[in-house]
Order: sequence, then C-alpha cells, then structure tokens
Amino acid sequence: MNEALLERLSPAHSHWHIIKADLAKRKAGYRGELQLDYHLKFISKNKNIFILHDLRLEIDDRHFQIDTLLLTPQVFIIIEVKHIAGTYTLDSRFDQAIRKVEDKEEAFSHPVTQVERQKKQLVRWFINRKLPSIPISTLVVMTNKSTIIDTTSPNEKYHNVIRVENVEGWILSVLALHRKESIPAKQLKKISSQLVKKHTAPFAFPKDIYGVTPGEIMSGVKCSQCQHLPMVRRYAHWECTECGGKSKDGHIAALNDYALLISDRINNKQVRKFLHLESRKIAYKILQSMQLNSEGMTKNKTYHLTPHTFQQTSHQSNSSTATPSR
Repeated sequence: MNEALLERLSPAHSHWHIIKADLAKRKAGYRGELQLDYHLKFISKNKNIFILHDLRLEIDDRHFQIDTLLLTPQVFIIIEVKHIAGTYTLDSRFDQAIRKVEDKEEAFSHPVTQVERQKKQLVRWFINRKLPSIPISTLVVMTNKSTIIDTTSPNEKYHNVIRVENVEGWILSVLALHRKESIPAKQLKKISSQLVKKHTAPFAFPKDIYGVTPGEIMSGVKCSQCQHLPMVRRYAHWECTECGGKSKDGHIAALNDYALLISDRINNKQVRKFLHLESRKIAYKILQSMQLNSEGMTKNKTYHLTPHTFQQTSHQSNSSTATPSR
C-alpha cells in the first residue's frame, strides 16, 4: 500500500517522509525474510515439516502476528526476523533493544520478550480450539550480516538470538532435544491447514493510518514508461501526453491503486472521476471487462474491487500471506 501511496501523493505532503520511512522498514523486513528462507531450504524438503510465513491470528478480539512458524511433529518453532543495521544492543534490565546507527539511538521492544509473548498467544489460540499441546521453542534471527549484536551486561546470554547463517544448526539441535513425536504427521497437516485458513491479512486505508484523505491522492491512469499522471483515453487505449506511451489496460493498475488507497467498492461515477473519463458508457465497458462482482441496479450499481480481480491481470501488490512451504 505504501508504495502505491507514495506514487500518488505529493512529496510536499506533511506525511510523505513518514510513509517513505515505513515503506523502507517493510522492504527491509522482506529482505530479512528472504535471507531466512534461503537458510531454511534444508528443512523445507522434509514432507513432515510445514513452514508458515507472516501468520496473523485473532485471539480475544485482538490479532497477533508471527514472522515464521515451523511446524514439526516433535516441536513448533516461532521465529522472529530482525533485519536491522548498526549496533543492536539487548537490555534485559529495561526490557528493550537499542539500535545505534552512527550517532543516532532508537529504542525497540526486546525481541526475546516479543517472541515469548507470541508463544503465549499461540498456546492460548490452541487451547481455545482444543488443539493438542506441543512443545514450542522461540528464536530471534538477525538477518543483516553487518549488524553488531551486543548486550548491556556481559552476564546477559541469549541462546535463542542468533545470526541467520546459524539457523540450520540451531534448528537441528532443537529437533535433537525433541525426538518424541507429539503430533502425528497426518494431524499436523490438518493443523497447518487450519492455521492458514484462520490467517487474516492486515489491511487499512491511508486515511486510517496516516490521515491521508481521498482528495489528497492523485487520480488517473499512470504511464508505466514515464510515471506521468494522468494518461488520457483515446480510441480504446490510454495515451501519455508526456512521452506518448500507450496502454490498453492501464486502468487495471489504476483501479488496483483505488482499491488499496481509497475503497474496495466503486460505482460508475467514481470510476469516471478517478480515471478522468467523461463517458459513462466507456466506464461501464471497462467495469464489465474486468468481470467484477457487483450489487444494485443501473445508476446505483456498485462493483467490488476484490484481490482476485487483480490476480487475473497479473497486477497485484506484493502483500505477504500465510502460505505453507514444503
């Protein structure tokens, strides 16, 4: 969402730099997950082990999220991924972590406390659904190779805070400690499927997070060649007035941005306004061509801009969902 928002928001906007910083954090987290995935290849080949990424579950009307969850018949392993640059100091006295980059310091939640909280929440989630009890281990993985890991006291030792290159050895040692099977492989597969089914992806519009109103979001079809907004509709295609670039389906990307940034519901009038169209008939044809679910009749007809719409067009934002790796 942040990437689409930055492309349709003036750099002069008061929240532009905050949104850009949030996007950088998300990209860093994604790079960290890729690093971890590379080192989990050895275990993903085991047909009795499931790996779930970015799992978000609800308990007591609140949600909690797990970066990576390994499900094995012997033990579950919750992994918290940290892709942080600079010096990362763990402080057990004040239950915090301090990142120092050059001369700037910033405090964060203690990662061990964070992952232990996730463990308690997952245990409660299992109890509420009367699922079998199983040992759970927790792990914090530092994926940025340039990070210096430190503690405020030489007496502080964390067996479950490691660098990403040590993941394989750490997991093998945990599996060696838990040789007894707690859950049959067949039942484990059902639990994995249930976790994926109960996963709910986080979603909010810019107005809810940053206070950015729909009127502040630049409308129109964006040129994929020069990024100019808006393109104009001419003879069943979109044409850029800046570079002359053309597109037959540029409206699909634009309506995807609309769904991410403004609303997942749209009518003919709103399509015309956002795509800079004058013809109601052309707007109707565009909506019909996308095979959208709709409700209402004639002028009151509303179309649903759901994610499956854009999967069919291969223009979809890079959002992470809980999916099992094998």
